[in-house]
Amino acid sequence: MEPPSPVEARMMPWAATMVAVNWAMALAVSLAFFYFGLVMGSYVPWLALPITVTGGAAALYSAWKLWRALRARALDVPVIRVGPNGFQDTRVGTEIPWREIASLAVEQPGTRTFLRVAAKDAGRFVTRGRLLRRRVARAGAFTSCLSEMDVPAERLVSAAEAYKAAS
Repeated sequence: MEPPSPVEARMMPWAATMVAVNWAMALAVSLAFFYFGLVMGSYVPWLALPITVTGGAAALYSAWKLWRALRARALDVPVIRVGPNGFQDTRVGTEIPWREIASLAVEQPGTRTFLRVAAKDAGRFVTRGRLLRRRVARAGAFTSCLSEMDVPAERLVSAAEAYKAAS
């Protein structure tokens, strides 16, 4: 039996927009916090500096995340790739070769569909941060949400299982 053609899934426009909206709201709240710190300085000077610095740092971080979300939405790049070389979710990390994947499991809590990919050393494939790397290494697997993709979850799962069986 011949393995299926590679599958690339992009994030649905509504999901990408929701990410940008969330960071825009975070930016608005952090700017309000920053302004509150500036105003508070005339009433309680010792409290103004921590509030202003925290609000400013939160505003910078939120602006950076908003820029990344808008950039990712504009680029319209594949988020999940299932191919002959392995499985990759760009939201988490690098491509995992099929020989490193121990198991694939589908989880459906409610109406959403997740693919749980258990790898032999799952933490080393995560490139998105220390906390996520530790959590993935502790669990031995990472979970990809398939519900927000433009490709049906069944197609992604069947392609992943076919490539896993062929390797």
